[in-house]
Amino acid sequence: MRIFVLFVLFLSVGAFAQQTKPAGESVSLPPIEGCTAIPDDGYDGTVASMACITIAGPTGEVISVEAEINMEHTWVGDLTYKVVAPDSTTLTLMSRPGLAEPADDGSDCCGDSSDLRLADTLTFRDGGATSAELMGSTIAGTQFVCGDDGLCEYAPTPDTGPGTSFADFVGLQAAGNWQVCVGDSGGLDTGNLCGANLVFDVYVPPPPVVPSTNFYGLMLLLLATLSAAVVVYRKKFI
Repeated sequence: MRIFVLFVLFLSVGAFAQQTKPAGESVSLPPIEGCTAIPDDGYDGTVASMACITIAGPTGEVISVEAEINMEHTWVGDLTYKVVAPDSTTLTLMSRPGLAEPADDGSDCCGDSSDLRLADTLTFRDGGATSAELMGSTIAGTQFVCGDDGLCEYAPTPDTGPGTSFADFVGLQAAGNWQVCVGDSGGLDTGNLCGANLVFDVYVPPPPVVPSTNFYGLMLLLLATLSAAVVVYRKKFI
């Protein structure tokens, strides 16, 4: 009986350890006025569980899109980034770098422990210099992505999340409300989403030519001139 109890306790400690972060680095950042506080350990795979910024898209058909994000957080491996189009097409830009999570549902622990600061803009584009899954992998847990490693441009890496690349949006109508969203999947470390931007390249078809009154008048004058010329021509040679 005593051996059985010890075995159960061992399993319980192991399960708890898988869901908690290493001690010594966890920091809670206070909310910033004008920014959106990211719900701590609130991400469950849905956009509703994320902090989002809404961006109005331009008129035209999407040729390409890029995303820029400014935020602060003390554990980048907690974070999932998504872009959501007006028709709900969703691209996961980043899914908890440093962690091979089994599903896009906020479970498991813990990912890379590097930090993000507001002064650094992270850019995501197809063909970006670094895979988003590698974010923070070259620096210590107390250093800043982009600011300390010089790696500020990333290629989308959805992992288990929806989407493949920004090419998923090509051909969609850009007009409407887009969202750039950030979710947090680990307790204790917090952050704020303070800025997001989408850079669009769109195709706008030329407007159809609608004949005006002047156009019709010009055509009638041209027709009358040609008719008169034919009459003169026939009179001269008959």
